[in-house]
Amino acid sequence: MIRLEFSMQVKEELYHVPTDETLARAELAGFLKFKGNVEIGKDIYLLITLKEPSSVRRIKFLLTKVGENESSVIYKKVRRLNTGNLFEVKVFAGDIKEFISRMGLDLTGKMHDEFFKDPAVLGAFLRGAFISSGYIANPAKYHHLEIYSKDIEILKWLKAKLENTVGMVGFIVDVRYGYRFYIKNGETINEFLNFIGSVESARLFSSIMSSKKISSDITRSMNFIDANSKRSGNASWKQINAIKFVSERIGLENFPEDVQKIAKLRIEHPELSLSEIGKMIDPPLSKSVVYRRLFKIIQIAEKQQ
Repeated sequence: MIRLEFSMQVKEELYHVPTDETLARAELAGFLKFKGNVEIGKDIYLLITLKEPSSVRRIKFLLTKVGENESSVIYKKVRRLNTGNLFEVKVFAGDIKEFISRMGLDLTGKMHDEFFKDPAVLGAFLRGAFISSGYIANPAKYHHLEIYSKDIEILKWLKAKLENTVGMVGFIVDVRYGYRFYIKNGETINEFLNFIGSVESARLFSSIMSSKKISSDITRSMNFIDANSKRSGNASWKQINAIKFVSERIGLENFPEDVQKIAKLRIEHPELSLSEIGKMIDPPLSKSVVYRRLFKIIQIAEKQQ
């Protein structure tokens, strides 16, 4: 059962994913590329703007992992129209250029592909990107995962990396004030969740997806059965009417005995299929033979009407 909004449930799990120094650097790069800037003024520092206090705690944990225990992290609550409270995290490292380089970036924001060629490192980067800028819909309703950015180039890089590294296919769409990378395929979304470390959420997503498939299959089967019943009922009704019409106008006794026998069984058992009627004959007849014999009556009835 989904108690939290599913997107928040995924992020709550990601906040507690264990990591090492290399993966922590990659995850910080994800935060910085999607919600960060290098600020140059009296001091040079990194500024990362986030909505959730848990995201800020995650950054503090990652900074500890990469050995930046002395960095200053300043919380600044900002109230903005339509966004609610935002938290500004300022990171003052001894050498910002060197610090960013260790995250696989440079001061211009360019990605160092060599650092992200390891799938585990790429997964950590995407974890930071999703926590800071991602959203996933409740899978019980529909399948949709997205990551937003004002910079289309980082989304193009992300899209290509996912396709070339792990074969996941996504798409980019131009939206108001920016761009979205999104995935609609349920199986790919499930792979993505596993890839970024949200294993329990992926398991829940898979379970919900399977339940929806079973429910869909049952509905499809019931519709098929219902449609077949209606078709069968219509055919039975047509056959019985033809038999009654011919019996009154011509008389069944004027037909061969084998046709008479089938006609009587059809009248006596309107609920049975042609196959079931065929099995009542000795020796049993196939469905096609039963149909051909009834069809003779239907043809004569149609000519007489």
